[in-house]
Amino acid sequence: MTGVEIAALLKDYGPWGICALLIVAVVYLHKGWQACQEARVIDGRLATEALTRQASTNAEIATIAAGLREGQTEMMRVVALLQRDNEHGDDRTQDMIKALTDAVTSVERRLEQVCRGGLR
Repeated sequence: MTGVEIAALLKDYGPWGICALLIVAVVYLHKGWQACQEARVIDGRLATEALTRQASTNAEIATIAAGLREGQTEMMRVVALLQRDNEHGDDRTQDMIKALTDAVTSVERRLEQVCRGGLR
């Protein structure tokens, strides 16, 4: 509306014209504010869903890492027992123990990498 139209409305309708203009302005502003709030609610839902998925993933990774650490501990225990029982054994057994020890060390390094910086 132009200023002339508003002046004509006020001249013809007086205080009721002012009330009508205020109501129109309030309704227009309320619709804009409501659309903004709905957009914020949708953004909040999306952020919540993303955080929930991330927390779930973090919990799964922690469970996997704990299982790997338990397996690693058990492997090291077995290696230590084999080394103790086979100090003067044959070379093949010593080679197998060395290979197992190297595998455990490799898993340990990879696990530390994953825990520090994620999968690469």
